[in-house]
Amino acid sequence: MTEYEKGLHTPTANNTSSKPLSKGDIELQSPTAEFRFQDEKIVGDPYGKGASARKYSVFWWKETWNGAIRTGGWPRLVYCGIGVVFLGVWIGIMLGFVRSEIIYENKNLQTRAHPRDFGDSDIQFIILKGSLINFDVDKRTLAVSWSALYTKNVSEPPVEFGDLDDPHSLKFVYGLEIYRDVSSEPVNLTYQDEGDPTVHWAWTYQIDNRTAKPIGEIGMHPWDGFDTDITFTQKHPKNVWLQPQLGYPFDQWHGEIVFVANNPGLAEMFNSKGSGVMEIGGIQLADSTLNWRFSYKFKNTCAGSDPNTVVDLLTLDENTLPRSCHNKIEFDGTRPPLLIFCAIAAVVVNWTCAIFIFILTCEAIVMRRSYMLKGTDILSMCFTALFALPTIRLLLPGAPAYGAIIDLVGILPCTLVVALCAVCVSVAKLNKRSKIEKEE
Repeated sequence: MTEYEKGLHTPTANNTSSKPLSKGDIELQSPTAEFRFQDEKIVGDPYGKGASARKYSVFWWKETWNGAIRTGGWPRLVYCGIGVVFLGVWIGIMLGFVRSEIIYENKNLQTRAHPRDFGDSDIQFIILKGSLINFDVDKRTLAVSWSALYTKNVSEPPVEFGDLDDPHSLKFVYGLEIYRDVSSEPVNLTYQDEGDPTVHWAWTYQIDNRTAKPIGEIGMHPWDGFDTDITFTQKHPKNVWLQPQLGYPFDQWHGEIVFVANNPGLAEMFNSKGSGVMEIGGIQLADSTLNWRFSYKFKNTCAGSDPNTVVDLLTLDENTLPRSCHNKIEFDGTRPPLLIFCAIAAVVVNWTCAIFIFILTCEAIVMRRSYMLKGTDILSMCFTALFALPTIRLLLPGAPAYGAIIDLVGILPCTLVVALCAVCVSVAKLNKRSKIEKEE
């Protein structure tokens, strides 16, 4: 007869007389323990010290959980529910990042223009539309492909510039020449209308660098365009935490470009190169680059400072002209929120693992818990983490070469902590083995 079968015939196996049951009590009898659950208490001696456990106490929860595990019911629902909640939270976070990206792109697509009132004048309103191609971190250049749109008023939807099939569009016979990183200044020039021998004079703008060459032409066809590479530098020179690449993922970049549009037909009429300067009224920015966000500011000096005044770029009064006419675009580059989230999560994971291993090592060595040094569990964990933690950095999107601040904060110190823990555990195990051999 087994010990269990013997226990069934002992007097205590069927002892239910510790306390009389009242109406509504539920009795749970164990063949190896002399206690039972009643309405509010566990009656008997669960601790072997004459104590009783109240409902919702630690012992009550422990016994209830053990009983539920044996039946396999709601514990499965608990861990499945935790998994579903975690998945739902993660999907919600990702959808939030997607929504943020959509808002960012829609904001860049809105036409940025200098506030002004054209009145009843028939002025061509030309808009440059840039498409982000690529950002080269090593060369620190942003590649942008530009095309042109046209409208007579910024409140109206623009159409493709130079499209003869669209009645709302406009075509320039000679096209418009686009100059980069130059400006224009007022000059007094003479001209003659066709068929009129009278010589007229007027104030207009002329490109200040006569040797500059155009980088592209627009306005003759809807597919006309040109490409530019914009150089970026550090936005905050005195802040090392925002320095490009070194401050990853919080680094901030800044770049700018200046455009001047010139009508070669007007320049031919004035018989002076670069003297047909026209205004670019607005800017749009489309598309996005992986692991980067670029916002921009647009400044149109041709429009003047008074939004209620129409500036005629061909006038007899020099005082009505602004001091210069060009279009300046300033770009700011930052990392998207999703990338920042991933970088912070990687640092948190690294430090959590390093601290956990450090605590286990201290418990085993400092607190002399020798049972933790048996086997190779803690030692194998240290060496696994030693090679696993640095590889987490490879998962970071858009991470620069090794040496950024994130390496000094979240990668290198964690690796050093784990390496020291591995050495300490190895020495402790060797010392323990040496003592055992001496005792033998």
